Amino acid sequence: MTQRPIIDVTTCPDNLRDDRATTTRGRSPRRNPWRTRLIILALAVLLLLPPLHWAFGEENDVGYRKSYYQEDDNRIHVSTDTWQFNVGLNDQVRVTGDVVVDAISGATPLGAPPQTKWPFPNLSFYYVPIYQSIYASEYNQYVQNNLFYVNAGLESMQVLTNAAAAFARGVAGPLAMNNAAAALRSITTNRNFQNTSVPLTQMHDHRNAFSLGVPVTYHQQGLTPTFSYSAESDYISFGGALDYSLALNDKNTTLNAGWSHDGDKVRDDRFKWQSKMSDDLFLGLVQLFGPKAYLTVNASVGFEHGYLADPYRGVMAATDFIQLNPNDPALLPEKRPRHRDTELVYASWTQFVTPMNASCELSYRLFHDSYGVLANTAELAWHQKLGKRIVLSPMVRYYVQSAADFYYVLVPDYKNLPSYYSSDYRLSEFESVAVGVDLTWRINKHFSVDAGYMRYLMRGLDGVTSQSAYPQANLFSLGMRLWF
Repeated sequence: MTQRPIIDVTTCPDNLRDDRATTTRGRSPRRNPWRTRLIILALAVLLLLPPLHWAFGEENDVGYRKSYYQEDDNRIHVSTDTWQFNVGLNDQVRVTGDVVVDAISGATPLGAPPQTKWPFPNLSFYYVPIYQSIYASEYNQYVQNNLFYVNAGLESMQVLTNAAAAFARGVAGPLAMNNAAAALRSITTNRNFQNTSVPLTQMHDHRNAFSLGVPVTYHQQGLTPTFSYSAESDYISFGGALDYSLALNDKNTTLNAGWSHDGDKVRDDRFKWQSKMSDDLFLGLVQLFGPKAYLTVNASVGFEHGYLADPYRGVMAATDFIQLNPNDPALLPEKRPRHRDTELVYASWTQFVTPMNASCELSYRLFHDSYGVLANTAELAWHQKLGKRIVLSPMVRYYVQSAADFYYVLVPDYKNLPSYYSSDYRLSEFESVAVGVDLTWRINKHFSVDAGYMRYLMRGLDGVTSQSAYPQANLFSLGMRLWF
């Protein structure tokens, strides 16, 4: 069986992010003129924004952030540059946007389990066909060499064939055993034969993206249309969104509603471009409880259809799918449903703590989808003001999810495949913990800097998936912002 290259990247731990970075193995990424154009656009915006501020007197800001995500053991690392701006055109209209450039590289799991779970051949797998081949060759050769005895009438054909069979068995048995043992030794002596870690592959890619929004306010109402674009070597996305807000009860209550649509093009496992569409509907409420506390409640539903599989993630079968090379697994491209529904509920409580001159935010998120994944996220953040210009913000987040209905470490039977199957560990049952801290320093009225660090830990819970599949990572960030 010919193996397809199975490669991918994990840039969205615990399913909370939607960074669609993918990879191409063995090829250099194609030069994308969008990257240069987007950087030029960002610089142009930075140059043009101050005159807008002077003209309209609004407080605007532009910023830049550098983020670096690094998984342990030299796995995936992502370098991200983000340029952001928010400028008022008049009292009712603003323009917001960002430009993002990602560079991703490193090692990532293929989807195969550790070699200790691979269906490697046994001795009889090699012995039987080798024996049959040698036996047939020796038998036919013996008959041909001694056929003149039959033609001369010295013996019957039955006697000749019986002798040929005995001779062939005597030669084929020992020779087949030696050859089969040598073939099996080439596997069992391979350094990866008893490897207890999931196999990895090297990858690299770039992502260029930008978004542009125009928030418009009129009395107690707000309307924000947004357009976004993202491009990778094998994923192109065009998105649009429309958000509406209504302030009530002397602006103590704010209702929010929104709709977003993405039309994407994805290159599948056969390197053909496929379409993917997604729509999300959103409802939200922000309620003030006095000057020091407020509650946020959101709910959303999503609908995806089209090509939803990961084209570089593979699946291994437990039977009738013998592995012959410990260094290079033979994998089937995964197969996911072409439709996915999602439901999400989010709530947070923010409280200002007067004696500490700080605020505390506690949030919870419940997520469910038609894949069978049920996820819970709880987060606690503390924002401590130090003096007049510095805010220190430690946080901790816990995430846990169930496995998708079609998640397998090994598909049971290659000849009787289920309707859908995937070995993507991000669809398994697992938990994760993120602990981090951010520091923001407003140096003066017009300039601020911030720095952040987060430690991310993931652990499988199903007792079957190898713990080596789950990444542990550090995330660093450093940013600056101009206010005017």
